[in-house]
Amino acid sequence: MLVTNPRLQYPASAEAYWLQQAQELTLLNDAEALERLTPSVAQLSDLFTTERPAKNFPDYFSDSHQLVAYGLFFLPQSFVRTGFALSHAIDFRKWKPPGKTLRILDLGSGPGSCGTSVAHQLQTYHSATTDLTFVDRSPTALAAAENFAHAVLKKDTPVSSRIGDASRPETWPSGPYDIIVAGFVLNEMSRLGPQELLDWMQSMSDALAPGGLILILEPALKITSERLQRLSDAVVAHKIIPRIGPDLDDAPCPQLAAGVHWSHEVRAWSIPIATEIINRQLHRDLREIRFSFSSFSTQALPPIPTQAIRIVSDIQIIKGLVRFIGISHGALQTVEVSTRGLSKHDIKARAAMLERGDTVAHTLPPASKVRLPDFDSLQVIWSGQRTASN
Repeated sequence: MLVTNPRLQYPASAEAYWLQQAQELTLLNDAEALERLTPSVAQLSDLFTTERPAKNFPDYFSDSHQLVAYGLFFLPQSFVRTGFALSHAIDFRKWKPPGKTLRILDLGSGPGSCGTSVAHQLQTYHSATTDLTFVDRSPTALAAAENFAHAVLKKDTPVSSRIGDASRPETWPSGPYDIIVAGFVLNEMSRLGPQELLDWMQSMSDALAPGGLILILEPALKITSERLQRLSDAVVAHKIIPRIGPDLDDAPCPQLAAGVHWSHEVRAWSIPIATEIINRQLHRDLREIRFSFSSFSTQALPPIPTQAIRIVSDIQIIKGLVRFIGISHGALQTVEVSTRGLSKHDIKARAAMLERGDTVAHTLPPASKVRLPDFDSLQVIWSGQRTASN
């Protein structure tokens, strides 16, 4: 699938940095170094999925092989996921960076994928000056994050780090910050109950500059996505800070009540060469990146069209129809689009222009199920594959 949104591209400088780290660690050339590190990638993959610990994650970044393996295989995915979440806030919700010099706080940074992604996008597409701070419990991860950020960002970018705990605000450096990103750390804070998580959100809101942005990203697993969605709905209910994405309004997510499917994004991306080479042995499905996210800001933003529908299912091609499920005004809606008269090629091409997480609209009255006569009856309001020009 063609991805035309330049903000969702992994920078060549980022891949080059981790390839150099692989060479220095293994004393091998690119191909041999990637082969040597593939078992470490497999170990991490199991840790993040089938062998997830019930409580605390180990400090896998303290192992140099696992650190570099993460940088080659998992970090690019987190980098692009974060780029999408920020692009959603800027391109769709029309959030504007509240100044030319922006302070960014990356909580639970690991080796810096999320914070560096935010700073890179703001520098590249908004001519912003950024000041980036990483917070993590692992000194090894923080050292790697600083080096990675210096390799990707403009040379004069201030980058600093601090040993701390993403779940403990008293360990964070003092704000205010224009952007706070907590990428893939909520799932590692399993000991925190609902009220403690609301207190955590309040602390982030308190550390935010006026008009600033909070981005929280999580894996697309059911347990992690639903926990984030419950927190997001609770933040809205307790009026801690306005939610701006990916939900279209303040209504509770109806998928939580149904308990079958869960809210997450499925996005096409361009796989970095090094990641693809490693995957030739692992055979993971990397054609798309999957994740969940929530974004919050006090900034006054333009209203979303009242007929907007957020796609929350995969796009199905069945006989005579393209089908998906969306959420509009707090209710689920099944949308079917007739493909009568279209060739198989045209049907696939039309369906490929829709992704889980896109926002669309049609003119039919609200109902649990609607059928549109053709694709011209479906308006795409926001698509992660394309971005508005500045």
